[in-house]
Amino acid sequence: MRQAVGSGAPWRGRRTRTVLLVGVCLGVPLVGVSLLGSCRQSTSRAATTTQPSSPSGVYNIPPLTETAYAGTLQPGWNDEGWSERELKDPGPAKLRMANMGGWMLHKTGIQGEFGGLALRYRAPSGFGDFLEVRLDSEGETLFPRVRVDASHVARREGDWVQLFVPLEQLNPEKVPFTRIVIRAYKKVSNDWVELDQVGLTAPGGMTPAEGTSLVQQSPQPGTAARVIVEPMELAYDNGLQEGWEDHGWSERELKGPTPAKLRMGNMGGWMLRKTGLQGEYGGLTLRYRAPSDFGDFLEVRLDSESETLFPRVRLSDTYVTARDGDWTQVFVPMDELNPEKKAFTQLVLRAYKKVGNEQVELNQVGLARLVTPAAVMQQQAPPDAASVGGGRVAFGDAKATKVVVDCAASSHPISPLIYGIAFNNLRELKDSHQWELGATARRWGGNPTTRYNWKLGNVWNTANDYFFRNIVLGTSPQYTYDTFLQSNLQRGMQSALTVPIIGWVAKDSTSVSFPKSLFGVQQKMDPDVTEAGNGISPSGDALTPPLPTQTSVEAPPAFIHEWVRTIREKDKTRGRSVHMYILDNEPMLWNTTHRDVHPEPATYDELLERTIAYGTAVRQADPDAVIAGPAEWGWTNYYNSAADLAPGGNKKDRKAHGNMPLLAWYLKKLHEHEKQTGTRLLDVVDVHFYPQGEGIGFEERGATDPDTSARRIRSTRALWDPKYKDESWIDDKIELIPRIKRWIAENYPGRGLSIGEYNFGATGHMSGGLAQAEALGRFAEQNLTSAFLFTYPPYRSPAFWAFRAYRNFDGKGGRFQDNFVPSKFDKESDTQGMSLFASRSDDGKRLVAIALNLEPDSARNAQVELRGCGNVANARVLGYAGEPSGFSERKSFLQSGSNVQVMLPPWSITVLDLTLTRR
Repeated sequence: MRQAVGSGAPWRGRRTRTVLLVGVCLGVPLVGVSLLGSCRQSTSRAATTTQPSSPSGVYNIPPLTETAYAGTLQPGWNDEGWSERELKDPGPAKLRMANMGGWMLHKTGIQGEFGGLALRYRAPSGFGDFLEVRLDSEGETLFPRVRVDASHVARREGDWVQLFVPLEQLNPEKVPFTRIVIRAYKKVSNDWVELDQVGLTAPGGMTPAEGTSLVQQSPQPGTAARVIVEPMELAYDNGLQEGWEDHGWSERELKGPTPAKLRMGNMGGWMLRKTGLQGEYGGLTLRYRAPSDFGDFLEVRLDSESETLFPRVRLSDTYVTARDGDWTQVFVPMDELNPEKKAFTQLVLRAYKKVGNEQVELNQVGLARLVTPAAVMQQQAPPDAASVGGGRVAFGDAKATKVVVDCAASSHPISPLIYGIAFNNLRELKDSHQWELGATARRWGGNPTTRYNWKLGNVWNTANDYFFRNIVLGTSPQYTYDTFLQSNLQRGMQSALTVPIIGWVAKDSTSVSFPKSLFGVQQKMDPDVTEAGNGISPSGDALTPPLPTQTSVEAPPAFIHEWVRTIREKDKTRGRSVHMYILDNEPMLWNTTHRDVHPEPATYDELLERTIAYGTAVRQADPDAVIAGPAEWGWTNYYNSAADLAPGGNKKDRKAHGNMPLLAWYLKKLHEHEKQTGTRLLDVVDVHFYPQGEGIGFEERGATDPDTSARRIRSTRALWDPKYKDESWIDDKIELIPRIKRWIAENYPGRGLSIGEYNFGATGHMSGGLAQAEALGRFAEQNLTSAFLFTYPPYRSPAFWAFRAYRNFDGKGGRFQDNFVPSKFDKESDTQGMSLFASRSDDGKRLVAIALNLEPDSARNAQVELRGCGNVANARVLGYAGEPSGFSERKSFLQSGSNVQVMLPPWSITVLDLTLTRR
């Protein structure tokens, strides 16, 4: 459409610094550092602190699908038990649970898949944690007894507590049961305990309620900010880390990058040693997986070469910060491990009781510290990003988001040509960063290429863009189309070449279409070549153009045939240089852009006739050519010809062609032509896309106020979202890519689709960078054949780094992989403020995802579940939020197995580079 014319982190090892979730006590948000002790109210030792109240409305639980009691005993359920109790309908059940009192609810024939046991109760505040729940049956099965603690609290509402106990804890072997048993596991007073809800839920678990987050909740008055744990000195991280030595007495396997495997029967153990440990550490963190029948069995301590005796700490639910399948993450505060703050050199893990000889796996062991999420965000915010709209400060809570990357779902290869750019004739020999973007292809295109004379080699006509002048196309007279092709070949890039089909090309490098000597002074005159006018009279009327021969010579199909044949002859010694031929540029705008040689608006029939004539010339000269067209500019000409939209046109041209949209008709006729002649003239449907909203802009230009920035980012939805109504004069649901794919399927199956030009403006601002990153992800998702940004972004601008996110995020060739993997958010509303695009290598061992936080003021705490992908053996997280230096190592917290959790700053691009092992 347009053409430029006129005048490193200190961590070593395989994983970047990883932030581990400690802000939850088995799922319940922690209120502050001072409340770590509240997580340690163990089932195996007396509580030493008072359990804090959870904020109201923290977690949602699945709906009840098998209700036993809800204000009254439900049909089919029988009241059994041994406590004194009152069941008065309707109302809560009242039980006296002194002397280990309890209640049983019985029903035969319980069937279905359940997520857990839900119950709501109210008890005197002095009772503390006192409840134990289990299932039972008529058989001899012994079901686990689960003591209710903070991990099971979904929400508190006044004196009432909503509990959720996962069925995997109550019934890990999934055997039939007929009873729900609730009892006191310690002595309490004889006061009433009330229960107004008992039942089994649908599959699923606790999820953060709207507006809350697992990591960062709004602090309650008088409490500290919630915390996470940041590793400071990892000893083992799917591999022994630099400076650490492997000691111990257990039989073990250490094969990186994999978990360490130990046999800990007969009180086996492991020691990790490093001299010169310095710094203030918050505690010890480790992640392990052990057979379920081991129960609590691990003990940890520190050690040194001196005679200091360090405390031994036995691990239990007290220290668990997260569970993911069979994996358990724990954190033990240094206050317990080293209360006297003595020097130490060793981390010691051992079994404190006899266990079986099966292997215990540990994939992370190290020392850590406590930080608040706000501190993490502050560390991640680039100090030099404000000028480009990055480095935003988050307001309020981080929004909790869950997204599933589904490797088991249908996927497709990603065409490398979606990372294309256009060349800029005025910058080509001045810039070098166009080669640093990681672009895979370049397009020779834009309005002037419609009038490019390949025989002269270096001239074209600037058309309506710039005073209808014939000019030398670049800053060097020696630069030609062949220079363009050779430059791309030398750098391993593919080339898309626009070939004129308008029938006229520039005859020299000096002629102008509306010279002052013929037309007089015009509304605007070229300040450099005063003879050249813009073809508009001082009164604002369009001047009648001269004969085309004023500036041009004829260029019939034979002219193009000879050009393509010349290119292919040169290719015999250098390899194929043109990978796509594009049939001209925006023909339905010729009557404005090139009105000096084509003043009449193009019609349906003219477009088809020229496509057949010139497409045949290309095909005959290069039988293996990939031919693209019609390179139409936008919304109106996807549907209508220029004749339809001209004054008095009244869409008569469209009506005369069956009232079919122009592109659909064009495809239908070319399909018929191929059936009749056996000659395929179109391989790829090429259209252009420019958001039309006010202030969006082009290249560096464009407004960056909050409203325009938000609309710029949203405008990408017109590419794919059937629900998005364009926020411009179009005022319609564009869904461009799906729409054109439907037209292809209906009228000429098998054609590819290219977005031959697009631009979202404000390339130097984060809103422009995010729009660019979003578009590249959608191109991969929607399986485009190719796409070419017009032209290319400024050096180290946000749009520059958007390309690098997919093509070279680490400066060492790290890139989006070759196969697209679908992903889906748990909540549809999350798709309005965040995107995640995932890719996988051919061998399935590497997964790279690009996460975009599209909101300017809110951070995102994103949990990414990898379904059917394998387990994470190694992870790097790199982020960009507007800093000129580009991507840098970011903090994350990696939960074991197949889950990764990351904090996304406002207006940011985050790369998850994951190495996977099969399960």
